[in-house]
Amino acid sequence: MAHRQLDQKRVPSIKTGRQTVSGTKPGERASSGFTLLELLIATTILGLMLVALTGGVRFAGQAWDTQQRRSNLSGDLDAVQNVLRQLITSGSTFDGNESALRFVSALPLALARGGLYDVELRASGGRLLFSWKPHFKGPMLTHAPTEIELTKGVTGFALSYYIPPHGWQRVAKSDMARPTLVRVNVQLGEGRTWPPLVVAPMIASLSTGN
Repeated sequence: MAHRQLDQKRVPSIKTGRQTVSGTKPGERASSGFTLLELLIATTILGLMLVALTGGVRFAGQAWDTQQRRSNLSGDLDAVQNVLRQLITSGSTFDGNESALRFVSALPLALARGGLYDVELRASGGRLLFSWKPHFKGPMLTHAPTEIELTKGVTGFALSYYIPPHGWQRVAKSDMARPTLVRVNVQLGEGRTWPPLVVAPMIASLSTGN
C-alpha cells in the first residue's frame, strides 16, 4: 500500500509571501528573541542602574564643590597668616592685650609702601581688621589710618605674648621686655579652621626713626 508517511520529528512550515515561519514542537522555545516579561525585567534593571549612576555622579559633584570651597577658604587663610607673619616678624614696640595689638612695622611688599607704619590688629563685628598709618617720631600729625578686612566670620579672637622669664602673658607693653613670641588665635564659623599661628619677632630691633 503506497502511503506517504510523515516524519514525526518534522513540523510543517508555513510559507508566506516574504518569509517562512517554522513551527516548533510543543515544549520547545524559540532559539532567538525575548519575551515581553524579559524585556520588562531588563528595562527595570537598566532604569535602576541609571538612577544609581546619576545619584553617584551628583554626589561626586557636590563633594567636589564642597572640597573646592574648602580649598579656596584655606588658601585665603594662608594668605592672611602670611601677612600677619611678615608684619609681626619685622615689628617692634609691641603694645597689646588679648583683644588688640599695636606695633611699629614695615608693610608687606604687596602693598608697595616703604617706610615704617603704626600697625594695629584687632577683631570687630565678626571681622579681623588690620589698619596702618605712617609712623612719625615726635608730635603726632593728624592722619586717618587705612583699614582693611583680613577675613570675616570671626567668632573668637585672642592674643598672647611670650615674655621671658614669665612665660605666656596676656599683656605686652612697649616699655617692658620685648615678647619673643606672639600667638594669634582666631575662631571662625562656616566650618573653617584657623591653623595655629605663633610668630617670633626679629631679635634686632627696627629703627623707629622717621
